[in-house]
Amino acid sequence: MILTVTLNPSVDETLFVGSLQIGDTNRVTRVELDAGGKGVNVARVFVALGGQAVATGFLGGRHGRFVQMALNEEGVETDFEIIAGRTRRNICIEEAEDRPPTTLNEAGPTITEENWNALLERVKKHLPRVKWMATGGSLPPGAPRDAYKTLLELAREHGVSTVLDAEGPAMMQGLHGKPTMIKPNELEAERLVGMNLHSDNDFLGAASALSKKHGIPFVIISRGARGAVAITQHGAFKARPPLIQARSTVGSGDSLVGGALFIAAEGGTFEEALKWGVAAGTATAMTSGSEICTRQDTEKMLPEIVVQKIA
Repeated sequence: MILTVTLNPSVDETLFVGSLQIGDTNRVTRVELDAGGKGVNVARVFVALGGQAVATGFLGGRHGRFVQMALNEEGVETDFEIIAGRTRRNICIEEAEDRPPTTLNEAGPTITEENWNALLERVKKHLPRVKWMATGGSLPPGAPRDAYKTLLELAREHGVSTVLDAEGPAMMQGLHGKPTMIKPNELEAERLVGMNLHSDNDFLGAASALSKKHGIPFVIISRGARGAVAITQHGAFKARPPLIQARSTVGSGDSLVGGALFIAAEGGTFEEALKWGVAAGTATAMTSGSEICTRQDTEKMLPEIVVQKIA
């Protein structure tokens, strides 16, 4: 079993249009609603693949009730701290043309010190039950700047391995908590090392630098259609997916984390975990809106994922 902690969950509303016309009326052809947030998505994927997960964090208002209901319907156990504010709504506009989606993300509800302390108690309650804890995403207003550092240190005190997937100051603070694994994307990796990166070797060098500087055993950098590169205590790896027709990349990075954890939580090898992660991420990219992969689609993708140990 794993625990996911999502401090700023969301209702993800995807609007499908033919071609977005700024400053004009746009006809929406389809609408999809899903529970969102990095930890939320990791839990959804982990359970979809056949594992057990408990999701916690902050929820409030009717949007919060929607997130909890959606997770329960998908088989995810929930134990959220209920707050006075309303869980945020994120809007994603997907065009029929092959363009990146347009996203509008709310900041989220304000968190009080009382809310934060109550959540820490919930996390403490579940840590003895799990092998891994995954956390990440944006911090809601009012949350401590070192929230991720605190959560990671708490997990380490209980002997629980951790994954951190965040960006900006929240990520930099979180690295002081010494996560077991991090999973930045290309842009996030460039920001973390302060330089432009281009080739696999560039990203492997960045992963190695992050691993050595912060003492992180596993660093995976997701590269979209190019798959992922990774540095571990046992060597360097590249993982390549097949060429696909991506319908939406929303949640693909979170799916990579969920897929990798599905194997890691069972004691599988890192190569196998990376393969499942890239397969899950690729399967999610073939769905529409903010849908996630299924076990069946992920297994179909596995034979086409090539993992190469290069050092």
